[in-house]
Amino acid sequence: MSSAKSHKQQAQQPAPPQTEQTEEKRTGGKVVHLHTAHPRVPIPYVTPGDMFTTNARKVTSTATALLPPPRRLALYGVLGGMSVAGAIAWPVAVAVGAATEVISREQAARHREDHERMERGRTEQERTERAS
Repeated sequence: MSSAKSHKQQAQQPAPPQTEQTEEKRTGGKVVHLHTAHPRVPIPYVTPGDMFTTNARKVTSTATALLPPPRRLALYGVLGGMSVAGAIAWPVAVAVGAATEVISREQAARHREDHERMERGRTEQERTERAS
């Protein structure tokens, strides 16, 4: 009889909903809370007048300052084209391009130093001329 009572008690207990059982199986009984961020980002309003005044000049001067000179840019393009065509291996093209950049930067630094040295000599000469 006790087995009949336990059967009745089990039958009287409501079965948990199907969605909860599958959810517990997926997450192991843990609940995951997700928080989303809603930052306030200002969206700039740009008028046509803004595009064609000093802002455009600033952008173009910055872009041209970051790009190498046209002659070197052409060299890099030729190196890239040759490596794509298979005329040279890409590591060789990268090495040649990097060496070109390093050498040209070193030459520019030497040129700047020479120019500064000449300017310092010129100002010192002017000071001595004024003092005499």
